[in-house]
Amino acid sequence: MSNQSYKYGIVMLLLTNACVEPFDASSDILSDTSMVDALIVEANITSMEARQKVFLSRMQRIESDSTVNLEEERLFNTQTPIIIERGLRPKFENGANVEIRAEDGTTYRFEESQEGTYESVVSFAAVPEISYQLFIVTANGEEFISEQMKLPQTSSIDSIYAELMVSDSGVDGVGIFVDSSFQTDENKLLRYTYEETYKIIAPRWTPYEFEIVRDETEVIDYSNGETEILYPDVRLVPRAREEQVCYRTDFSNVEVLLNANILNGNRAERNMVRFIGATNPIISHRYSILVKQRVVSKSAFDFYSRLTAFSQNESLFSQVQPGSLEGNVFSVDNNVPVVGFFDVSSEVSQRLYFNFEDLFPNEPLPPYFGTVNCENPVSPILGNPERDGPYPPPPENCPQPLIDRIKLGLVEYYQDNVDPPGLCEGPYLVVPTICGDCNLVGSNIKPDFWVD
Repeated sequence: MSNQSYKYGIVMLLLTNACVEPFDASSDILSDTSMVDALIVEANITSMEARQKVFLSRMQRIESDSTVNLEEERLFNTQTPIIIERGLRPKFENGANVEIRAEDGTTYRFEESQEGTYESVVSFAAVPEISYQLFIVTANGEEFISEQMKLPQTSSIDSIYAELMVSDSGVDGVGIFVDSSFQTDENKLLRYTYEETYKIIAPRWTPYEFEIVRDETEVIDYSNGETEILYPDVRLVPRAREEQVCYRTDFSNVEVLLNANILNGNRAERNMVRFIGATNPIISHRYSILVKQRVVSKSAFDFYSRLTAFSQNESLFSQVQPGSLEGNVFSVDNNVPVVGFFDVSSEVSQRLYFNFEDLFPNEPLPPYFGTVNCENPVSPILGNPERDGPYPPPPENCPQPLIDRIKLGLVEYYQDNVDPPGLCEGPYLVVPTICGDCNLVGSNIKPDFWVD
C-alpha cells in the first residue's frame, strides 16, 4: 500500500487555518479557578427532521495540583470534544429549562432525556430564512441566551467510499472518504461527524454455558451409618441468550472540518473523515459508517477550529478562561462563565458498509478486543478430586477454582478437557468471558438499519 495524496487540506484534530484567525491561547490567561463551574453548552439544530438535542454540563475542579496527570475527560459530548488531561472535568447539568425560539414565533421546548442531554419535545427541522435562538435557565436560576442563527446553504454527498492507505505516521489501514458538492459558492464550510456500527463475533463462542449444581462440598450421613460426599459440580446447559454475534455503535470524538472556500468550483473530493488502523478489531467482520455532513456558519467554523487548537494545548488545560474560547452563548447577567456554541446547520448523511475480506482478502483478522488471550484456554479445578487432576502437596494451592470464576463472571465454557487433567486442572477448558460472550463488548440486538 502507498500513501494517498490529498488535494484539499481536510484536517483532523489540527484544522485548516484558512479564514480562521490564529488563536493565541497564551494571552490573557487568568487564574486556575477562572473556569470552575463554567457552563458548557453544545447545541446544534439541523435541517434534518428529528428530535434536536442540547448538551449541558459544568466544568469542575477535581485536583488542586494541576500538574497531576489524570485520565482524559471530554468536556463536550463525543461529537464536539474538548479534552482535558489535568485538573478539570465536566459534570452534567441537570434540571435546566431549555427552549429554542424561532423568528416566526414558534417555540420548541426541550426536556431532559438523560443526564445533561436535553431533547426537543417534538421533532422539527430548521428551515431557510428563519433565525433561531437558544434560551437556557438552569436549576439555580442562571439565565443564558445565544445569538440568533440562520440555516446556511445546503450541500450534497456525492459518494462515500473506503480505500486502503498508509497514514502519515506510517500505519496501514482504511481511509473513509467523501466527495461533496455545493449549490452555490456561498459559505462552503463543512463540519463532519459520524456514527460507526460494527459486527462483533465472539471467537470462542460455544452453544453451551455453565450452570452451577453445587458450589461447595456437602457431607450426608445416612441412618444406616453410611456417609456420602457430594463435591462441587456444574453442568452444561444451552445458552439462555444470543452471545455469539453482537453489534456496537460508537460516535465520532474528533473534529473534522473542511474549508471548501479555498477550492475552485463547487465540488470537494477525497475528504477523509475517518482513518481506521488495519489492526483495529472494529473492522474484523462487517463495518458500517454513517457520515453526517453539515454546512456551518463561519462563526461556528471558527469556534470549532479554536476549540480543537485549544484542546491540544495541554500546558493550558488547567488555565481555561471564558475569553480563550468565546462562543455565541452568553450569561444574561454576565456573571457566570460559559463555553459553548449554538449553531444551525444544513445536514445530509450517507451510510457505507464493507466487510473485512473486501479490503483484506485472505488476511488474518485483527486481534480481538482488549488485551485478553482467547487462544489459550485454561482448565481450573472443579473442586472434585474424583474429576480433577492431582493437587499439589500442602501448603501449595491450586489457582482459583472454576465455580468461583463462574460466580464472578470471569469465564465461559469452551470445551471438555479431553486429556486426563494434569496438576491443578479440572474437567473443562474455559476462556475469558469476553472471548465467549460478545455482550461484554456490544449488544446482541441487531440495529434496525443493519444490512448483512
